[in-house]
Amino acid sequence: MFELLENGAEGPTLRSGMSRLNPTSAAVTLALLACALTACAPWVQVEGPFRVESHGYEVGLPAGWWRATTVGDSLLLTRDGVSLQYIRIERVVVGEELPRKKKKFAKRMSRQDVAEVELDEARSDQGTMNLELLENVPFQVAGLPGFKLMYTFKTESGLRLKRIHYVVLVRNWVYWV
Repeated sequence: MFELLENGAEGPTLRSGMSRLNPTSAAVTLALLACALTACAPWVQVEGPFRVESHGYEVGLPAGWWRATTVGDSLLLTRDGVSLQYIRIERVVVGEELPRKKKKFAKRMSRQDVAEVELDEARSDQGTMNLELLENVPFQVAGLPGFKLMYTFKTESGLRLKRIHYVVLVRNWVYWV
């Protein structure tokens, strides 16, 4: 149990049952504890609109889901853990090489061509074996022409999973949901 004590000219000190801390150490300890329990936590619960100014979008987040705070350049959400389900929103610059096949998206690519590049990239992922395409259809993403890919695959451990990608090309960016 912690308590704050008045300590004469030295001011208040934080005391636990074991030791005393000077005011500076107490403040640093409390700041680190507050950081660990709030803003610095790797996951925070979310609900409602969430704006990502640096990426130029706003998204309505589902109630009861959790947002990763330690993911670099994308938005990662889960309800029960990423191994069970997740939503990820990320983007890549048009003209930038994709990591596996080294292909690039171009500004004037058709929806179908963008879908083929995306599907080829998914097929080349070492973690997706026996990929079976279930759906590749035009789809409106935020009112813009995009497409929806749905496929199943097996993981290295033999677990069959289903993945759905919504993709749209906007000016100099390709957005994935």
